[in-house]
Amino acid sequence: MDKLILGLLMIKSFTVYEIRQVMRQNFSSMCSDSLGSIQAALKKLSQQGAVTSSEYVEKGKMKREYTITASGRILFLDWLKTPIDMSKSKNMELGKFLFMGYLPKKEQLEMLDLAIEGLEIELREFEAVKASIQFAEEQQQVQAYLEQHDHLATELLEVSQTANLTESISQLGYFEMKTLEFGLDSARFQLNWFTDLRKQLSEKDGEK
Repeated sequence: MDKLILGLLMIKSFTVYEIRQVMRQNFSSMCSDSLGSIQAALKKLSQQGAVTSSEYVEKGKMKREYTITASGRILFLDWLKTPIDMSKSKNMELGKFLFMGYLPKKEQLEMLDLAIEGLEIELREFEAVKASIQFAEEQQQVQAYLEQHDHLATELLEVSQTANLTESISQLGYFEMKTLEFGLDSARFQLNWFTDLRKQLSEKDGEK
């Protein structure tokens, strides 16, 4: 989670609640969006000197905003440049599937029904996120923010080595959409796979 937070802070300063909102809307398949987990990650990053925070008053309420530091950018980019290793996506829930043969057939089917139901919910959530994205509008908002914060704009151009902000933001948006597509495709594959297995078990036992 800490690296995801650093990634967000690369282009904008956020409060804890703003980070939570982004996590809930976009990163639910990657990490928890619990306030406690986010606060713990920010505390760790603060202790590492990767982020700083400042307070401000908005509509009579005191708020704390977090900003990435130079060492935080180095930490994030070092992590980002390490090879992608999908084998690290361990899922202990597969252990239940591995040993499902211990259960009676009726309970096997019930467990598969629950798995299918959960995947249907996950797929609907991904589809809702995709449908809610106002891509052009969001990119314009990011660009407007960066144009008001020159240091963030300069750092983004440095790390992305693009010709201008529009290209940098477009590049970020492209991979955000590809990540969403990965989640959608993964959920569809798993849903189809478990549905087929459920059908095979039903036919094997002569269940209608």
